Amino acid sequence: MLANLLTLSCLLAQIIPRIWGQYAAVNCSDPRIELTSCGRFSTNGCCAKGCVRNVRGRCVQEECTASWSGWLQRPVTMSCYFHWFLLIFAGLITALMLGLVACNAACEIRRYLRQRRIERFRRFRDLSGVSIGSTQC
Repeated sequence: MLANLLTLSCLLAQIIPRIWGQYAAVNCSDPRIELTSCGRFSTNGCCAKGCVRNVRGRCVQEECTASWSGWLQRPVTMSCYFHWFLLIFAGLITALMLGLVACNAACEIRRYLRQRRIERFRRFRDLSGVSIGSTQC
């Protein structure tokens, strides 16, 4: 038990700083940062990766996920659109799966209640072939 806790704590100690480091602010004005491909169709305007050129012509950090309407503001990079596409697509798939699970649960409950009703109110059937009111004479 103690070995499992130590293993888990060592694993988390290695993973968590990496995760926190991914969201560190990008220094968009540093000339030593490698630039992305520049061209006419480049939405980041020859800024460093993770940065976009704002209206004033300065390189600022891209914040497409900072707000719900951040991806609607121009200019944004394809990675921003792709990120929002993945989030929306995952939401649609999750909603579809939840709908299927709800329909399946409703059908199973309906089938169970129908079966219970049939078992509870079973009709009496005379299998002997003799009517109840007649005698064996």
